Amino acid sequence: MNLQSSNFTFLAAHDLQLVRLGTLAERYFKDDPGTSLIKLRQFGEALAQLTAASAGLFTSTEETHAALLRRLKIASVVPRETGDLFHQLRVSGNRATHENAGDHAEALTSLKIAHQLGVWFHRTFATRDSRHGPARPPRPGQPRPRLSRRVACERAR
Repeated sequence: MNLQSSNFTFLAAHDLQLVRLGTLAERYFKDDPGTSLIKLRQFGEALAQLTAASAGLFTSTEETHAALLRRLKIASVVPRETGDLFHQLRVSGNRATHENAGDHAEALTSLKIAHQLGVWFHRTFATRDSRHGPARPPRPGQPRPRLSRRVACERAR
């Protein structure tokens, strides 16, 4: 798989899985924002586990994501605001998984949050003076022809 991502390549020094999940989230953004949200939830979980490992607190992949985030907060590894961002990715991804929810706006917000969390991790566990610009949104592309026809028919009514 080509790991070309405008927003997540800097994380390759930490874990290629993070780059892979971020890149897939960007790739799915155009055609399937729900799947993008699911990939970003997976990104958040992988990043939380890497955060725990980097802080010497990782116990098991069997621990739920919510429980791990709670432990990281209690241990003061993750600031409150950062923990809130992790939870936002988790909740959006869960809604996409279990309720088939999520649109381009939510996926774009989640992509920005995932990028922000990646920058936080990199600055916390690698180098504090690294410079990263804001996340660049993926280009949504053209609407699908079938959907365009349906919209045109609805407008003609």
